[in-house]
Formats: sequence, structure tokens, C-alpha cells
Amino acid sequence: MRRKRINQFLICVGLAFFLFVVLTPLYWSVVLSFDRQALANLPPLSILPNEFTLMNYRFAFTTIPLVRLYLNTIAVTAINTFISVAVALMCGYAFAKGDFFGKRFWFLFMLAIMMMPFESRLVPLFLQYNRWGLLDTWWPLILGSFSYVFGTFFARQNISALPDSLRESAFLDGSGEWRTFLSIIVPLSKPLIATLCILQVLVHWNSYLWPLVTIRTSTRQMLSVGVAMFNAQQDAILFGPRMAVAVISAIPLSIAFLFLQKYIVQSVAVSGIKQ
Repeated sequence: MRRKRINQFLICVGLAFFLFVVLTPLYWSVVLSFDRQALANLPPLSILPNEFTLMNYRFAFTTIPLVRLYLNTIAVTAINTFISVAVALMCGYAFAKGDFFGKRFWFLFMLAIMMMPFESRLVPLFLQYNRWGLLDTWWPLILGSFSYVFGTFFARQNISALPDSLRESAFLDGSGEWRTFLSIIVPLSKPLIATLCILQVLVHWNSYLWPLVTIRTSTRQMLSVGVAMFNAQQDAILFGPRMAVAVISAIPLSIAFLFLQKYIVQSVAVSGIKQ
């Protein structure tokens, strides 16, 4: 018993150390964003700002259209997340519980596409959207969300674990396919939906290469590209403003994770019926 407590104590100490290592740079970046001395030089590591100021944030907001970039990224991320997760759930349900011709072939074909890196499809996609006249719009960023292959695969694996008796009971009660999906599958897939949502928010919020290639107008650009442009156009180091931009860009991701983390660690198959 005593040895077990010692082992638990050592594990807690080790985890606390790694947590300290991870959080220290993040906390220091927040401190630098409020430190006047960080505008031109890198001050020594400190718990609180040496000279508290909001000048770094004002400098960042006046140098680039940060509010516009912020709203653009929120809008595109919200639209893409909704479309990709909804389509992935429907396709995953079809592959998990449906019965149609070529089901196995199309599932393997979908997995083969997932193994292709995006960079190998970038030039053909660019030429395609250029031929359609959709460059410098949000359409190239949105249309790709209808083919969320990993989400479809993940949804299919999780929905397959749900008991078939639930679906059969719904059909016996006169429920149709859509009502069964919306009334049974979706409520039981909340952890799955939360996981797919947080993954998609991370992907689209941090997306850089595709928006950089397809969007030319600065007022339509995404926040990740705007931050990169801000860092590239500054001759001085400007630690404070750069940290301010980084803190602002990380706020939505932190909020999304705080609200969705309890669903991510839960089991997807929540049912009281045994097969």
C-alpha cells in the first residue's frame, strides 16, 4: 500500500513537471503581450509584466485588419465545421448501418483518397477553381468540406458500435430513416460530434497554405495568413505585438476546447440495450 502511494506521488510529480514545462512558454507569451519593454527588446522571464501596457495590442490592431481577419476566420470555420461534421455523420451512418450496392468498394475508395496528401492535389484544385472563376472567394475554402473523409471513417467506426436493435425498434414504431438518424443516432453520437468539431475547428482555424493560394484580397483573408504577413513585414523583432496577435488568435480554440473537452473523453456508444 505504501509503495503504491509512493508510485502515485512520483507520477503526480512527473506530470506536474511536464505541465510546468508546457505552460511556462504559453504563460510567458501572455506576459510579453502586456509588457511595454517587449516592443523592442526581449525582457527577462518574469511572472508579471515589467511595465503593463495595452500598446502591443493597439499596435497589432492598427497594423493589420485584425478584426476583419478574425471575423472572416470565425465565419469560414463555423461554416466548414457544420458542413463537414454533418456530412461525415450522414455518410458514416450510411456506411455503418446502410445496405447499398458497392458499399465496401466505395468505403475502400474513400480511404485511398484519404491517404493522398493535400499538396499533391493543390495544383489541380487551383486550376479547377480558377476555371470556375471562384478564386479570391471563400468558395474554394468551403466546398472541400463536403468531403471530410477522416470524419466519415471515424463516424462509421463509432456508429457501427451502436446496437442494431435500437434502429430496428425505431423502424417497428414506424420511424423512417431520417427520423431514426436524427432522433437516435445523433443524440447517441454527441462525443463523436464534439470530437469531429474540435478537430475541424483546429484544422480550419490554423489553415494557411490553401487560403494563401486561393485568396488575394487582404480583407477576405484568414487570420493565420494575416498573422504570417504581420510577422513577415516587420523589420524589428516586436516580441510584444507578435505575442499579442498569437494570444488573440488562440482565444477561440481555447474556448472551444473548454466547452467540448468533457464530450471528447466520453464513450460514443451510450446505450442501455445489449445485443
